[in-house]
Amino acid sequence: MRDRWAYPLRCLVAVSAMAASAHTKAAAAEFGLNVATLPRVATIDPRFQSYNIEMVEVTGGRFWKPYATAATRRRAETERFAARTPIDLHDGRLRKLAAALSPAYLRVSGTWANSTFLADSETPPAAPPAGFNGVLTRRQWRDVIEFSRACRRSDRHVLCDQRGRA
Repeated sequence: MRDRWAYPLRCLVAVSAMAASAHTKAAAAEFGLNVATLPRVATIDPRFQSYNIEMVEVTGGRFWKPYATAATRRRAETERFAARTPIDLHDGRLRKLAAALSPAYLRVSGTWANSTFLADSETPPAAPPAGFNGVLTRRQWRDVIEFSRACRRSDRHVLCDQRGRA
């Protein structure tokens, strides 16, 4: 285990030393590091990058308010949540931006997912059952699946391709 980290740690120390040395030289001097010349120490799956859609962004509901602007930040905010409508998963710009992250894993999760009821019928309940704070309808889940298919599926993992194609 010790040998596994020896080389990466030496590289980190070397880069840190070079950065510290460059910092102490004249401010006008340029420092360059050509990472292409460094030996590869590991590789990761290209799908390592991922993104998350919060469950409440799919279902709608009370969610964190956007941060206040500097002008309104002066007074303390007592209410940190606001009613939010579901995001439009059919929005072309959103799909294009998500596809640009490819390849990536897509997750639908978040704290609100823990208290979301999955309506297993075409007609969802008007209100969540006792113990739940939100309802995920079949239509909303289909929208998530269509959103993921606007990208590309690989096995059970949702992957986006840069052209946004299924």
